[in-house]
Amino acid sequence: MDIFPHNKTYDFMGKRWLAYLISLFTIVASFYLWFSKGEDKYGLDFTGGHEIVVRVEGGPGSEALREALSQIGLDDVTVQSFELGSNEYSIRFGENEEDDMHVNAADQTAAVRESVREALLKKFPNRVEILSADFVGPTVGKELRRQATWAALLSLVAMLCYIGYRFEMAFGVGALVAGFHDVVVAIGIYLLCGHSINMSALAGALTIVGYSVNDTIVVYDRIREEIVLQKGKSLEEIINYSVSVTLNRTIITNLLTFFSAVALYFFCSGAVEDMSLLFMAGVITGTFSTIYVASPVSLAWADFREARAKKK
Repeated sequence: MDIFPHNKTYDFMGKRWLAYLISLFTIVASFYLWFSKGEDKYGLDFTGGHEIVVRVEGGPGSEALREALSQIGLDDVTVQSFELGSNEYSIRFGENEEDDMHVNAADQTAAVRESVREALLKKFPNRVEILSADFVGPTVGKELRRQATWAALLSLVAMLCYIGYRFEMAFGVGALVAGFHDVVVAIGIYLLCGHSINMSALAGALTIVGYSVNDTIVVYDRIREEIVLQKGKSLEEIINYSVSVTLNRTIITNLLTFFSAVALYFFCSGAVEDMSLLFMAGVITGTFSTIYVASPVSLAWADFREARAKKK
């Protein structure tokens, strides 16, 4: 099935400066969102706090549970149902670092668990069951945040090394910039939708890096093949042709992946919902970067190396 004519070559590289401006704008906007939210952008996994899973017969809804918990001073609390119409809920709220330092974690979890149980029983008598209670200390949360940052950076460096070895360094630089673009802009969209950065978001970000590399390699492989077959043509012409002939594959594959992520987002909740939202954003940014970031950056790097060689 073809969405675009298979024998037509589009001048993608001729529009690369407009693409650069769009990418720069979205990256700057994403960084603005990141820094403007401060510590509020991090979820329980990275800041520390409590997560209590409860079952409330009759499925009263998240808002009713929030109202009940506000009676014991829990105003800044996140309540999520596990699926549409479910009577099981995840209750998350933060914890002070001082409390983590002076109170045994097990005792603190037990005390909070009992407080939540009593507050909910007042609102919903004989209908509440605590299924689990977990606590992450602020110190542990900060360590997870540091490790998550290193994991993301190392994955990008590994991608650069792999593609630089498999193809050429120009392609490695293009893939690195594209991967960075995809992750940053996808996280920006994720934050714009009001979600917090947690371990699920980290898993989604690392998945985006891998997906971006996979998509980009298909185009790069075609470029490498056409460089041999079309020796008389410029690199810009070869890139335009290669991106054009792989365009149907890129769009169709990414559309199918996007719709799968949409289904997960609307029919799941909690960690799966967070990851699927980030991945939806990553598929959109990845499609754009495969066409308008990875290849143009590789072309610019190759032109720079050629101009530098001529000066010598």
